[in-house]
Amino acid sequence: MVAAAVCVAGAVVFAACSSGPAATAPSTTTTVAPASTAVADPVEDTQAVLDSYRGMWADLVTAARTSDYNSPLLARHTSGDALTLFVQGLARDQLHGIVTKGEPVLLDPKVTSLSPVADPTHATVSDCVDDSKWVEFAPSGKRAKNPAGGRRLTTARLSRVSGTWKTTELAVGAVASC
Repeated sequence: MVAAAVCVAGAVVFAACSSGPAATAPSTTTTVAPASTAVADPVEDTQAVLDSYRGMWADLVTAARTSDYNSPLLARHTSGDALTLFVQGLARDQLHGIVTKGEPVLLDPKVTSLSPVADPTHATVSDCVDDSKWVEFAPSGKRAKNPAGGRRLTTARLSRVSGTWKTTELAVGAVASC
């Protein structure tokens, strides 16, 4: 399991000052930009998050077919700890000649949180992933020595940076956890 916190915070303050002629008392004018009251479309954000989550899995499946830890696909939908997890896992597989065939089945991904409400930059997806038909094979063509797959409770944390949602953390539970 990968656990990390990603936090993005920012504040912008606009102020302008002016003063009158030297013979009069100085005056100061401060202008503050109005706070945005627009609320993001939760349906649109939810769909974008789910699209990115599904894209992350599709990219990983493609890279895992040849254990291509350098695949540029991996960074399309992941960053941070999730990207590191994928790159290190695929590099280890490549070192041992392991390739992965088949693909996992995403049974029911749901966005369980979007925050902040006004303009979400963080999301959580909960899913039950069945990896029983996503199998690693050794160079001999025989199944690699790894436990049988099954249904696993999966939680992904995503962050939106520059308008793009990416999985930054991924936790995959034990077989039969969902």
